[in-house]
Amino acid sequence: MDHQEEFLRDLERAYIELMQLKKLITHFETDEEFKSWLQMGDKEGLRWTLKAFENEELYRHCQMIKEEMSKYE
Repeated sequence: MDHQEEFLRDLERAYIELMQLKKLITHFETDEEFKSWLQMGDKEGLRWTLKAFENEELYRHCQMIKEEMSKYE
C-alpha cells in the first residue's frame, strides 16, 4: 500500500469515527429533511456518507443516499 492509499484509509476511518450517525438522524423529523441535508453535499461527500451509514448498518438511510448519488450519474 502506498502512502496516499494509507492516508485515505486513515482519513476515512477518522471521518466515520467522528460521525455519530444514530444521533445525527434523530435531528431530521422526516425523510425529506434528511434528503435535503444530503443535497447540500457533492458526489464525493455522498460517497463518504454512504460508507459511514453502511458501517452503522443504517440501510434505510443508505438507500436514500444512493438515490441522491444516482442524480450525479
